Amino acid sequence: MCSHGLEEKTPPSTPATLIYMIADNNLDYYAMQNIRQMERGLPDNAAPVFVFLTRRIGANPSHPYLLKITQNKEDNIIRSPIVQTYRQQNTADPAFLRQVITDVKNHSKKNNAQLRRLVLWSHGTGWLPEGAPFDEIDFNYTATTAKNRAAAFSFGLDETGYGDGTEYQKEMCIKDLARALEGERFELLIMDACFMGTIEVAYELRETSEYFIMSPAEITSGGFPYEEIMSYLVSPEIEPLAIAVKFFNNYYNLKGALQTAAVSVINTRYLEDLADAMKTVYNDYAQYRDYIPITNFLQYDRTGSNYFFDFWDFVSRVSEQTQNDYSHVRKIYNNVLPYYLRTPKIFDFLDIIGTSGLSVYIPNTHDLRDELHEYYKSLAWTRNSNAVLLFD
Repeated sequence: MCSHGLEEKTPPSTPATLIYMIADNNLDYYAMQNIRQMERGLPDNAAPVFVFLTRRIGANPSHPYLLKITQNKEDNIIRSPIVQTYRQQNTADPAFLRQVITDVKNHSKKNNAQLRRLVLWSHGTGWLPEGAPFDEIDFNYTATTAKNRAAAFSFGLDETGYGDGTEYQKEMCIKDLARALEGERFELLIMDACFMGTIEVAYELRETSEYFIMSPAEITSGGFPYEEIMSYLVSPEIEPLAIAVKFFNNYYNLKGALQTAAVSVINTRYLEDLADAMKTVYNDYAQYRDYIPITNFLQYDRTGSNYFFDFWDFVSRVSEQTQNDYSHVRKIYNNVLPYYLRTPKIFDFLDIIGTSGLSVYIPNTHDLRDELHEYYKSLAWTRNSNAVLLFD
C-alpha cells in the first residue's frame, strides 16, 4: 500500500504521574491518608503513578523516598513499594525537585510510560517569596477545628534539617520553581497547596504545562480527594474538569467550615494574550488609582491580608471608574479560565460568591512591603503585563 503524503503519527505514550509531597511539616498525617486514598482509587492495570515523599522527623522511613503506587483495596496499610531512596536533604530545593523529576522519567521508561502529569503537594502561599513579611497574617486561625495548607511562603515547607542536627525551614519561591521545571512541558500540573491560583504563579509557570488545576484560596489539610481522582490522573487523555469537579463535590457535600473549596482550571495557551491585554487596564488604573480604593476589593484570604485580590473584580472596578470597555480582556480571561468552581464561603467565614477564580496582587502603601515590592517587580507577570506601572 502506498503511503506517500500521509503523515505517520506516533501513538501517544502511556502517561506517568509524579506526585511530589513535601510533608516534612504538620501535614505528615495527611500525606499518609492521601497515599492510602491513592492505593484504594488506583484502577486495574493503571498507568504508573509515582509518589515522592519526605516526612517529619521520627517518621519511618525518616529519609525521603520514592514510591510506585500499587492498588490496595483490602486494608488501610500502605503497600506500595519503595523504588528509590534519598539521603536527608532540603526537598524544597529546586535542584532536588529537578533530580526527582529526572529519576521518575527513568522509572517511567522502565514501565513503558512517559512522565506527563505532575502534582505538587505541600503548604503554599502563592507568589510570595521565602521570608516575605507576612507577620500580620495568622494562618493558625480557623473558624472551627478545620485546618489548612497555608503555613509557608510560595510552595513547600521542609522543616527536618540535613541530618546533622542543623535545623532549617525552607520554602521554594515561585521563580525557583519555574527554574526547576524549565524545559518541561507537562499535560497537567496540579497544585495541592493553598493560594497557588494567582495570575502571577500561573504566568511564571506558563511554559511548564498545558493545563493547571489550582486554588486561589485555602485548601483544607485533606487536600484533593485522591481516591476519587486517580482514574482521571491515569486516563489516556487529560480530564482537568473532571478532577476539578471531584475536588469541588468532595467539599461542597460537607457542612460548616469544612464546606470549603475554590478550584480553577487554567489553560496556559492564553496567558500571554491576557498579559498583553492587561497593559491597558494597568495603565488606566495607574492614572485613576487614587479614586479606586482597594478597601472593598474582593479577596481570597479570610484574614484580609491584601495580597490575594480577585482578578476580575479588580478589572471591573477599573472599568467602572474609567468607563472603559474591557470586554476583549474578559474574552481572553474566559479562555484562560474555562472552569471555576467554588463553595459560598471559605471556612464558613469569607464570602467568595462574587469571585472569578484567579487572584492578583494590587500594590498598596503598606509600610512593610518595600522589599516585597522589589521582588514583585521581578516577576514575569509584572514585567510583561505592565503591572510595573503601579510602582511609579
